Amino acid sequence: MKQKVSDDVTRRNFLKTAASAAAVAALPGVTAAAENSGLSDAVRYGFIGTGTQGCTLLRFLTTIPAGRCVATCDIYPPNLKKGVDTIGSKPDTYEDYRQLLGRKEIDAVLIATPLYLHARMTIDALEAGKHVFIEKSMFFKEEEAEQIRKAAAAHPKQVLQVGLHRRSSVLYQVAMEMVRKGALGKVLLVQSRVTTHSSWRRPVADAKYERLINWRMYREYSGGLMAEMGSHFIDIANWLFDSEPVSVIGTGGLDYWKDGREVHDNVHSIFDYNGGGRHHFHCMLFNGHHSNGVMIMGDQGTLDVTDDRGIYFREPVAKVSSGPAKENWWAGATVSKAASQKGVLIFPEKGARDSGFVDRELRYAKQWLASMGIYQPEEPFDPYWGELVNFFASIREGKPVVAPLEVGVADAMAVINANRAIDEVQKPSRSKKTT
Repeated sequence: MKQKVSDDVTRRNFLKTAASAAAVAALPGVTAAAENSGLSDAVRYGFIGTGTQGCTLLRFLTTIPAGRCVATCDIYPPNLKKGVDTIGSKPDTYEDYRQLLGRKEIDAVLIATPLYLHARMTIDALEAGKHVFIEKSMFFKEEEAEQIRKAAAAHPKQVLQVGLHRRSSVLYQVAMEMVRKGALGKVLLVQSRVTTHSSWRRPVADAKYERLINWRMYREYSGGLMAEMGSHFIDIANWLFDSEPVSVIGTGGLDYWKDGREVHDNVHSIFDYNGGGRHHFHCMLFNGHHSNGVMIMGDQGTLDVTDDRGIYFREPVAKVSSGPAKENWWAGATVSKAASQKGVLIFPEKGARDSGFVDRELRYAKQWLASMGIYQPEEPFDPYWGELVNFFASIREGKPVVAPLEVGVADAMAVINANRAIDEVQKPSRSKKTT
């Protein structure tokens, strides 16, 4: 049940309760795993796909003693070497992932391969008796959802986690707490974006490796921008609305990077949810002005979130001549229009100081959020680290999986449906001139 933010909380009340405010709880398993991670019972894992994303995860894995890398696999020799160098534990190496899965002493596998391989490798790993961490999107084709479900159901004791790392972000957890506790009122719109002025292309020393290295550019292997970028933000909207989209419309094009790629260089989609909620997502590769971010908009407030900060804007009440509604927004305090426009920095920059009346009023607002158990001063750990710690804690201690099977299915299906909507968009017929 949603908790409504009281309109008549006074400044005195929230200042009094702020002193005993509770911080947002850590992710399931993060604290325990970090404190109880002796090597004697470390999860022995193999890592499949040691390219760019794989090595990003491996760098975090080097700091997590709850797991020990005993094998890596990649079909591209430079990537295989890079993975070994990154993890630094002298793992055995393979070019055929099935040989890695055949190692009985391996408890778990982490998979960070091109999208079109995700489902097959996930199913094979489950059938080999391994716990599985699979990068998003969870699968490439619609029919693969049921195939993975069946494999997971046949191996119920094995952990299956999807790499939607923003589920492991305290910043986004704070955002969800604000929504659940009513700080934004009735939320009806989520706007998300990924914008960059970049070709998205990786350098290739030998042309024969073009499709291997730049697989994201080709429809045979990739879901394009919607899968590689949009999936994270689709999951945030699913999380926020606690459901999956009921419909989607979209458009896009290959309008700027004319370099032989097959996927769009810009995509735009609108997802509808039951209850009137909508999620607008756009991604482009020809302009980086706004970068990455999410805007969560309700009838009582807006939260503007990027990966390192969140700013909360409270909606001013309707203008009336007298009565309770005349009071300005948070905590019943009379706050200037300038403070309203400036917003509350939920994760403040270190060393920031109050510079005057507006900043003091914003500080009062932060204390009000803290009194509700919402405000958090900074991200205590990187979300990539958090999701990996959670994976090992789920295996070793039975902790809840932060991004389980059905979360991954809903996310991947929304990606597939959005790409289908973009590809099937109908252009309106032009009106004809009459004489």
